[in-house]
Amino acid sequence: MRIFISLIFLVLITSCTVKIPDIKITGEKTALENQVMGEYAKIKEDAWMIASERGSGDIKITADRRDVVEAVRDREFFKDDLNELKIKGIFGENQKGLLEIVDQNELDKLDKINKENAAVVFDKENKARALIMQRIIETDVKFNSAPDEVYESFFNMNLSESPDKTYYRNKKGEWVRK
Repeated sequence: MRIFISLIFLVLITSCTVKIPDIKITGEKTALENQVMGEYAKIKEDAWMIASERGSGDIKITADRRDVVEAVRDREFFKDDLNELKIKGIFGENQKGLLEIVDQNELDKLDKINKENAAVVFDKENKARALIMQRIIETDVKFNSAPDEVYESFFNMNLSESPDKTYYRNKKGEWVRK
């Protein structure tokens, strides 16, 4: 009987499995990207705070900060038009966090008003992105030595916010669909 109980106990012990918890290691690059996105989130929050306080007239901001806040607001204003132009395959994301023209022929097919609108959207969006990225680089010493990390972070953020089947340049410089 003792042997029987020992055998049952042995079978139970050997049939038990221990599940090792999932461990996700965040590399330095991902941590840096998260920090860039955190800085951008702060800038966006400032834009909303200023917009909500505008009526009282009590808020005062520096000119450089005002420019960045306006850039965030411009991005929000043109977001729908930009997404439509991306879906049409006219604009895409490049690896530097900026917009690029994917198909000049498709852009040329637009009527005059839509072509002018596309030019405004393209210029405003790229100026806003460049200003925001520059502000993030200037405000943190870590980014002064690694501006490419900021550009890559913005590329990843912009790509994730882009609608499906929109274009982006891969690391080889080729246009591919999301």
